[in-house]
Amino acid sequence: MSDTATLSRLFSGIETDLDIVDVTFHERATSGLEMLNTASAHVLKSPGKRLRTALTLLSGKLLTYRFEKLLPMSVAFEMVHLATLVHDDIIDHATTRRGLPTVNARYGNAVAILLGDYLFAKTAGLIADVEDFRIDHLFSETVANVCEGTILELLSVRQSGVTVDHYIDRISRKTACLMSACCKGGVTLGGGSDAQIALMEQYGLNLGIAFQIIDDVLDYVGTEESIGKPAGNDLRQGLVTLPLIYALRSQQNGYVEHVDHILRAETPPDADVRDVVAWVAEGPAIDESFALARHYSARALALLSEFPASPEREVLEQLVDFVVDRSR
Repeated sequence: MSDTATLSRLFSGIETDLDIVDVTFHERATSGLEMLNTASAHVLKSPGKRLRTALTLLSGKLLTYRFEKLLPMSVAFEMVHLATLVHDDIIDHATTRRGLPTVNARYGNAVAILLGDYLFAKTAGLIADVEDFRIDHLFSETVANVCEGTILELLSVRQSGVTVDHYIDRISRKTACLMSACCKGGVTLGGGSDAQIALMEQYGLNLGIAFQIIDDVLDYVGTEESIGKPAGNDLRQGLVTLPLIYALRSQQNGYVEHVDHILRAETPPDADVRDVVAWVAEGPAIDESFALARHYSARALALLSEFPASPEREVLEQLVDFVVDRSR
């Protein structure tokens, strides 16, 4: 079964509400300026997995489901995610995302920067609609964490000496914290106790770390069709992720110097990148990376066990398996 079909099955119980979030997103992302509408419509064509929205709704459904409050928060978190992708593509000089031209490639960096800023600005009204000061604080902290994670990533670009601890810190802030916020926000609006809110916050964090590790593994073993970009794309951009960190520990066959040469090059030769990708993919680093992802996914599952059995808890458990086992 494909990833899309698996998620469609898992999300069948909240499909109607997911559709409402999508419609509301498009409505709230609309501007009075035609250029922004055109750029926004273009970026929205990129297929998404709805994972963050589903985490928000399912976390809320664990307790008391208040969709009228979850709706604006879900849209706001998706809007932040989209804004960060637009800005990331500028920083990375990316020209495609999921097979489509990026906003910066099609409309230029100036429009892309302003579109990201516009989406960030629109989230303020959405969060105000929730009318819960706890969500105000959660949202501002989450955006700040994402910015810090992006800065950490920029500071480690073209550095071959990245440690596992630094990598986990970086992805915790940039990727996992948003999933954590979705889960924390959902259970907060569902009337969760302080203990339950803390549990779901950590569930989302551990799930998000596992998610990003697998994303980084797929960059070495996935196909362009399955991941929407050429294998080794992170390496081309000078980004050292977990599989390469583990591979470089082996000090094998002069590959440390080879990787350093690629990282120093502004546009490394494709043949060199493919050589390193093959070296990493064929070695033990991939299995080591999967093992660490499974470590974090096991943590996530253990946290869920503290909640009473329910269809929503079961879906959240299955999402953990999906994140680790998705297409390779």
